[in-house]
Amino acid sequence: MLRLFFNESIKRGLVQLVRRQLYWIVMMVLPIVCTVFFLDLMKGGVVERVPVGIVDLDNSAVSRRIERNLDAMQQVSIRQHYTDYHEALQAVQRGDIYGFIFLPERLEHKALSGQEPVVSYYVNYAYFSPASMQYKGYKTTTLLANGAIAKTTIEATGLLSEQGVMNLLQPVLTQIHSLNNPWLSYGYYLNLSFIPCMLALFILLATAFSIGTELKYGTCREWIASAGQSMEFALFGKLAPHTFIFTCTGWMIQFLMYRVYDLPLNCNPWHMLLAMPLLVLANQGFALLMMCIAPNFRFGTTLCTLLGMLSFSFCGFSLPEEAMYGWVRALGYVMPIKYYFLLSIDQALNGIPFYYSRYYYAALIVFIALPWPLLWRLKRECLHPVYVP
Repeated sequence: MLRLFFNESIKRGLVQLVRRQLYWIVMMVLPIVCTVFFLDLMKGGVVERVPVGIVDLDNSAVSRRIERNLDAMQQVSIRQHYTDYHEALQAVQRGDIYGFIFLPERLEHKALSGQEPVVSYYVNYAYFSPASMQYKGYKTTTLLANGAIAKTTIEATGLLSEQGVMNLLQPVLTQIHSLNNPWLSYGYYLNLSFIPCMLALFILLATAFSIGTELKYGTCREWIASAGQSMEFALFGKLAPHTFIFTCTGWMIQFLMYRVYDLPLNCNPWHMLLAMPLLVLANQGFALLMMCIAPNFRFGTTLCTLLGMLSFSFCGFSLPEEAMYGWVRALGYVMPIKYYFLLSIDQALNGIPFYYSRYYYAALIVFIALPWPLLWRLKRECLHPVYVP
């Protein structure tokens, strides 16, 4: 008898998948299309040679040196020279350039006479990545120019040797080594977080929608009856096909990330292959938990949508955790995608031993078991549905 109910529950779940093309679009088409879009968009890595302009009202040796140093940097490329501030500002507003540096009159004279001239740079932050690159280029160039002027002034006094001047200007020599991403590629940082988070969002929506439609259209009693009044059988029959399809989709996404687009995979591939079905099950468990807390189509799907979208921010993918309030940072650990992101950083990017990521795998397993104590609420609502508009 149990086998009959088990088979009927699986059959009902498969029939729903076949009848609704929306499931196939959300579970296979959209995740793959979005993955290729993100990977192809950022396959160039870090933004380079951002087109900028310059307003040089001094035309001195110092201003020309600043221009040469700026144009030689990898971040920016000087495309236009302008005669005044307003002309350069209009070029930024038209979109001809992303920003410009302003060198005032008598720059060299003021710098050598100790009058502290002001060099300004204007950045269009409507485009965050190009703006960050050009700001870094401007900042580095002006700091180097300040150091060169100070070095020339001190050497002219004859009080210190060239080496003594260098020790005075830079008493501590720093060396920066970017581990596992020496190219500082934005694609490595963003794709490792955005793509799995996007997949998690689709899992949350598909799971909540699948359960919520039974409540919305009044078929929940029939759903429970086909599983022999067993909530566990009913959920297994409905979500098992979802789990299989989403896992296969996730493995395809991992193949695109780590083999086709060559994102770092510095661990045993099985570590990430194991993490994918855990990610799928953990997000299904989280969506099921939301439906148990709010057994209503509108409330449950709204909770999953809201938390799934906000996880891009409060999980630390688009905003650094250090800039968040403490309670917002803590909220990020409520979502399963946070733990998948941490283990992907440990395993795929850093390649540390599997042992040190065991807590993240365990956290995903906890999310799978989290909704089971509350299944009675969902079953009660299915057996005695109350319409809530």
